[in-house]
Amino acid sequence: MAVDASRASGGLAIAWDIQAISLYDFHANHNLIQENFHIIGTNIHGHITNVYFLQGVTNKLAMLSTIERINANRAHPLWIVGGEFNMITKLEEKSGGRVILEMESDHFRDFIQNNWLMDLPLNYGIYTWNNKRSGS
Repeated sequence: MAVDASRASGGLAIAWDIQAISLYDFHANHNLIQENFHIIGTNIHGHITNVYFLQGVTNKLAMLSTIERINANRAHPLWIVGGEFNMITKLEEKSGGRVILEMESDHFRDFIQNNWLMDLPLNYGIYTWNNKRSGS
């Protein structure tokens, strides 16, 4: 499942092995793809969401609200969500720039907690954007 690039965003995609995972009930726009999944041969079902949040507090908070609303009555408790939120929950996740947390950080932490999600630590820019302009 893919969504083409729009303006500055580079597009989104979710790829899977059709022999291992069945995806169904797609919901997509330029900022998110959401699908239900079933791991074939098991009783494991869940939801997977890939996001790209535009800059700007209003845009970010609107997207948090949208994906929370989409998932409020999801059929399965397992939910995997990832992508580019353009937000952080703590200063340790940031390198360079302003050394303050933006206002949306509180909303992002609340979103993670209210939806029983886990914020996985991703270190050294391996799976995160890093402009490599200064510092280590």
